Amino acid sequence: MADLSSLAGVLASANAQPTTAARERMLDAARSEFIAHGIARTSVATIADRAGVSRPTLYRQCGDKDQIVFAVVQRDVIDFFTRAHQAVAAFGSAEDRMVEAVVMGLRESREHPLVRALQTFEAESFTSRLVDLNGGTYRAMIAVIAAMFADEEYRPAALERALDVALRVIATFLISPSSYVPTDNDDNARAFADRYLVPILRASR
Repeated sequence: MADLSSLAGVLASANAQPTTAARERMLDAARSEFIAHGIARTSVATIADRAGVSRPTLYRQCGDKDQIVFAVVQRDVIDFFTRAHQAVAAFGSAEDRMVEAVVMGLRESREHPLVRALQTFEAESFTSRLVDLNGGTYRAMIAVIAAMFADEEYRPAALERALDVALRVIATFLISPSSYVPTDNDDNARAFADRYLVPILRASR
């Protein structure tokens, strides 16, 4: 499977700001504000106040609000896939790795504070806040994840197609959970992935 540094590089390439300890503290402050109040209700001035810096300093270190939002979400996305990569590494097949990654992802959607805040405060733009499903960064990320899951049976190109379809299905469940196909715990999420997403993976071959 691919090295997660590749994924970090793909995401980081979309943000030209260098990483420094001061910048990380400012992004931590922004993340706390987003969790507490949502992105739309958080101003650059509020982030600067929480971080204990001036607005010009925040702009210089982190960019404008859109860049700050991207950087905060980017860090959490990288963190998730790093942990997911480690969690699924022991599973032998691409199908099993995909199922377990989906289970972990749906668990995160229930428990992760930033994801929960986005669902609460940013329902209409929830998925676009996490990742633009039609953007170049998303396509590059899909390619890296596909390389992570690839094996002798499933080649990266097939996995890219399957992951794109699966992620779009999952996005609808995150926006509007289904009473017909519950994903509210790990067992239900695993049953959902086995029944509905593994066939998508198989159809991509």
